[in-house]
Amino acid sequence: MIKINLLPIKAARKREYVKQQLILGAVLLVGAIVGLFMWNSAMNGKIDDATKRGTELAQQIEQYTRAIGEVERFKGLEETLKQKLKIIDDLVRGKVGPVKVLDHLSQIIPEKVWLLKWDEKGGRVTVEGEALSLKEVGRFMTVLATPMEESAPTAAAPVPGVAPATAVAPAPAAGAVAAPAAPAPEAAPTKTQHRFFSNIQLVETKSVDDATYHQTFVQFKLTMNVSYSM
Repeated sequence: MIKINLLPIKAARKREYVKQQLILGAVLLVGAIVGLFMWNSAMNGKIDDATKRGTELAQQIEQYTRAIGEVERFKGLEETLKQKLKIIDDLVRGKVGPVKVLDHLSQIIPEKVWLLKWDEKGGRVTVEGEALSLKEVGRFMTVLATPMEESAPTAAAPVPGVAPATAVAPAPAAGAVAAPAAPAPEAAPTKTQHRFFSNIQLVETKSVDDATYHQTFVQFKLTMNVSYSM
């Protein structure tokens, strides 16, 4: 009986199997490393994109915040302007004095001056308000002291050779054609001045910081005489 030793064949097959397993393991390991590298690169890209987007959003939020702050500031100025117009409107409606004087006051108040209180006793007025600066308070006092000019018609000067309107022209001779009457000259307007406010005195001023509008205002109080005669 012939005996065949199969141990070398089994050993060779075993070595081949182990070799294949090692190669497969190496391939899987390399594939896993490559996959992890690609995944890490993709995640880093997403993180960079998210960081960039977050920075852009933060900048947009900051811009919107500044814009909202400006809107709120203008809303506050609008309310202040409405309050100023309401006070003037109340004065014009005759709560404190004649319309002519108060209408004149509403026209001369500088833009950066706001009246908050108007108190009149016996022709002496106490005014309280706010302004953006002492310079604006000075401007307000200057325009208060400036007289108002009004146009008033005056009688026309006589024209040489032209009879007054009340005179009777002589009758024309028989057969003669009457000359047309010369038109009467128009009255020339003249300027008259009227001073509503006098003896204007600045009683007190105080600088106030407004945290809402980030603005410094000057609160002022002045007294003056008012004349309603026209």
